Amino acid sequence: MDFDWLLSDGEADQAVSLLDSFLTWLATSGVRILLIIVVAVVLRVVLRWLIGRFFRTMMDSGTALSSVTNAVVRRDKRELKQAQARREQRAETLSNVAVNVASAVIGLVAVVMILSEVGVNVAPIIASLGVAGLAAGIGAQTIIKDLIAGVVMLFEDIIAVGDVVDLEYATGTVVNINLRVTQVRSLDGALWTVRNGEIVRIANMSRGYSNAVVQLDISNQARNAQVSEVLGSVVDAIWDDESWHELLIEKPTVSGILSVDGARFQRRIVAKVQPGQQWAVEQDLRQRVRVAFSDAGIEFAMPRVAEPAA
Repeated sequence: MDFDWLLSDGEADQAVSLLDSFLTWLATSGVRILLIIVVAVVLRVVLRWLIGRFFRTMMDSGTALSSVTNAVVRRDKRELKQAQARREQRAETLSNVAVNVASAVIGLVAVVMILSEVGVNVAPIIASLGVAGLAAGIGAQTIIKDLIAGVVMLFEDIIAVGDVVDLEYATGTVVNINLRVTQVRSLDGALWTVRNGEIVRIANMSRGYSNAVVQLDISNQARNAQVSEVLGSVVDAIWDDESWHELLIEKPTVSGILSVDGARFQRRIVAKVQPGQQWAVEQDLRQRVRVAFSDAGIEFAMPRVAEPAA
């Protein structure tokens, strides 16, 4: 059946011309757009693999170095596992950040190239992106500062989830770290969120070792020689107790007289323990000292009472 009567000769020629133009565009710009998309996807996959391989290599190198150090220093196995977990967490976080940044850059370049193929003048778009980026950089200085500080903290392994830290603004156990903020759960259960850029100093109480410190205020009626003998027996007892072998790194030490006044004198016990275990050791030492002093008839000093104002 002949349908030529539906279109005039001019309309038919116009339709054929439009179809030819569309097919020509598909064969040129369309193919280039498809190629841009394919290259962007392949490049993202390759960069993701390379970035992951880089950080895995970095983590494996750290693990090998730790194994060599352990052979020389004989570090505790639990400490080695904690260090390995920290390295894995740090490598995963940094890898995800690098992949996201690379993906954003690749996607932005691909979109600009596709718009250029469609026929859009991309020069104003590029200029606008530059101005917008400058404005965003000026307005987001605080965020950028937080992100850079977060990368440095993770890369240098300053803190990790589970560490007990003092961030000056908050003290407690680290429950979450990301590139912008660090969250700390304090002893009373409050969840503190501190911006990484605001962290000036960090006291990490979960690295290397901790010191269990027990300060004793003793009545000045007690004989110092007897006190020394009793504290020595307490230290020997906890050092010989097998239940504390994994926590105690060195035998606790007893100080001499630290201070004296009319009602008391002070002594101190210090024990080097596994990181984060000082509170348990301090509690046991106080209990042992209380029982030993009670058996020996040694009294603690009465608490100081503030004198009423005249």
